[in-house]
Amino acid sequence: MADEAELIALRERSAAQLAAIEHGSDEIAEVEAALREARTEAEALAAKLRQTRMKAARTFAESICATLARLGMPDTVFEATIAPTELGRTGADAVEFLFSANRGSKAQPIEKIASGGELSRVMLALKALLANRMQLPTIIFDEIDTGVSGRIADAMGEIIEQLAATMQVIDITHLPQVASKGSAHFVVSKHEGRTSIARLTDEERIAEIAKMLSGNTVTDAAMAQARILLS
Repeated sequence: MADEAELIALRERSAAQLAAIEHGSDEIAEVEAALREARTEAEALAAKLRQTRMKAARTFAESICATLARLGMPDTVFEATIAPTELGRTGADAVEFLFSANRGSKAQPIEKIASGGELSRVMLALKALLANRMQLPTIIFDEIDTGVSGRIADAMGEIIEQLAATMQVIDITHLPQVASKGSAHFVVSKHEGRTSIARLTDEERIAEIAKMLSGNTVTDAAMAQARILLS
């Protein structure tokens, strides 16, 4: 049998429920009005963002092409297209990157046409541009040089080295041309299911670069070349 306190609590709960039912339509109308106001504001911000994107698209593409020219792709066509789409967290635009390695060819969606080496170079150009604009304290490259070698690998290493002048750069690579640009080197190894990492001494750096050049059998020529690269 309920006591007086329980009956009072029940009365208050029932009164609150009744008030919610009686005034529910008013609350719904208020929420809908607030929602309309928020959407109007969001659409205005999205329109402003679209104008900013369209204004920056050309300069953005030119910067990417300039970096790609340094990476052995002087005839690259790169475009950032902006098309209206449903309003979402990033605005009301669908941004797509179009690409062609040859100026005479029609640019197409980059994910459909670019090779592995081309994607690596475009990714480096994009990250280098964003890192400089955003003033990032640290950036990590995980085998961003996949699919390139020789002179292009050396150029990629130079760009990564330049980024390191204003931020901390951590680069995971298997290319001696890129690795040799680092100011400090760490080697990652696995043994019996355990992974370890160790910082290399100056002599160990030379030996590891030489391994990249000649494999497990390190030759005197590879050691000499490693010293040249590191210097």
